[in-house]
Amino acid sequence: MLRSTILTTAILAGNLAHAEPVEWTLDLGHAHIGWEIDHMNMANTVGRFNAFDGTFMIDEDDPANSKITFTINAASVDSNHVGRDNHIRNADYLNVDAYPEISFTSTAVQMLTPTTGKLIGDLDLHGVTAPVTLDFEMVNRRNYPEFIPNYDQIEVVGFHVTGEVLRLDHGMDFIAFLGSPTGFAVTLDARFDLVQCDGVPDTNVPCHWGRVDGFKGPNE
Repeated sequence: MLRSTILTTAILAGNLAHAEPVEWTLDLGHAHIGWEIDHMNMANTVGRFNAFDGTFMIDEDDPANSKITFTINAASVDSNHVGRDNHIRNADYLNVDAYPEISFTSTAVQMLTPTTGKLIGDLDLHGVTAPVTLDFEMVNRRNYPEFIPNYDQIEVVGFHVTGEVLRLDHGMDFIAFLGSPTGFAVTLDARFDLVQCDGVPDTNVPCHWGRVDGFKGPNE
């Protein structure tokens, strides 16, 4: 009971036992990078990227010392419309042949409360790097329960990240016609789990799914 109370207090206070940055692994099976953009002031067009990864060196004693990166395969854009996706990939927008990767590198982490803050960094999109500020929330932190096979009761932290990117800041100035169906502000919405993978067995699902060729997760 005492141990449970101490753990709960540490989570709520945002105090972590580590004295320096510790690596966390992105659980690719529980991760989403979505986007939304105006469509002629009607129903917004929404989509996502299907291929991405990241590195997370988290300093819980001094969050400002954390280092976070994201890399996205630009060609993996998916708006549930083949023709539109091919247009987004071409030179009018992402130009994925010339700029196959989108990347984010953090320059600062600012905590506003024990579970919310600002993630500030540089976004390299369409060959142009520009600063961006994202809002993040730690949704929950826990250990996976014992009864889930091959999750090994490892520690997991869920995050929700939102923000806005102006495509003109990255040289994407294509306008099809006056009142273009494509807006200028892209709203980002990312949701993902980070897991602590030190010493886990080769059968562990969140640490290996999508990372090891031939690895089979649940229900595959």
